[in-house]
Amino acid sequence: MRVVWSAAARASARRYMKDQDGMRGVVAATAALADDPYPPEGFHHGEYHRLRVGAYRVVYVIDPDRLTIERVDRVS
Repeated sequence: MRVVWSAAARASARRYMKDQDGMRGVVAATAALADDPYPPEGFHHGEYHRLRVGAYRVVYVIDPDRLTIERVDRVS
């Protein structure tokens, strides 16, 4: 499965670029979604799926041929 970042996801992740370790974790976790789009630690409900990666939450949508990262937010 191909992983694609939406423009909104790229913009939301850009806000956290000072946290290089955190963003490396987010990129690694989103790349792993290509092999397993339904990880057990994720929250899967309806069209949107959420995955917690350290201090960040990744929201994504699964289509038949691709997985689209919709948003990256910091969890307080």
